[in-house]
Amino acid sequence: MHEQTRAIVIRYLKYTDHSAIAHLYTEKFGRISVMVRHSKSKKSVSKKSILQPLFLLNINIVYKHNREIQQCSEMNNFPFFNDIPFNIVKNSIALFLAEILSKVLKEEEANPALFEFLHSSLQLFDQSKEGAANFHLIFLYELSKFLGFYPDNNYSIRNKYFSLRDGYYTDFQRSDEISLNEQLSEQFYNISNKGFGSLHTLSLARELRIKILLALIKYYQFHLPEIGKIKSLDVLNQLFDT
Repeated sequence: MHEQTRAIVIRYLKYTDHSAIAHLYTEKFGRISVMVRHSKSKKSVSKKSILQPLFLLNINIVYKHNREIQQCSEMNNFPFFNDIPFNIVKNSIALFLAEILSKVLKEEEANPALFEFLHSSLQLFDQSKEGAANFHLIFLYELSKFLGFYPDNNYSIRNKYFSLRDGYYTDFQRSDEISLNEQLSEQFYNISNKGFGSLHTLSLARELRIKILLALIKYYQFHLPEIGKIKSLDVLNQLFDT
């Protein structure tokens, strides 16, 4: 059956000399893999150029429920990104988030709310002028809502230590592996009060930004152990070290 759907590029992997497999998260079908055949023609080069991590697409596929790799008859990049491909900070963050999404988006079924969150937030990221270096922090925090382990917002003078294992604030710190210290817990809570529209108001020193990111990744690893090591994290941290 021929189907049209919006999609987000998660990964693009060479399959043979004349083909590749694109892993996409789609509005209608959840995560799917599609075969992309290419040659040395200009049309083929164009296909590869639009299959960059987190690019937004409209695609036409011949969808079969039991088929592991779907056949794509047409794909177009829309809406276009004007800044992410050319901004080294945004592009590095996009590569990092694409790796995270590749590990956490496994379901082959539609989740309209999750798709809309991803699609709209990526457009806001592309358009953002200030605070882009903090986007991935807000993104990961909000993404956890759709993955089933959104933090409990019970921070208080008494409950000021965030438990990575339990997902809520407690009145004592267990260990560095399980709970965040008082400073990081407070910053974790501050992120919960920031939306993408408030990125520019989140003022973080480089070292603190990295610590918060590492805490978010550890939080994800507690709840999704299969994530494992994030290869692009070192590149991202090096970028913020400069």
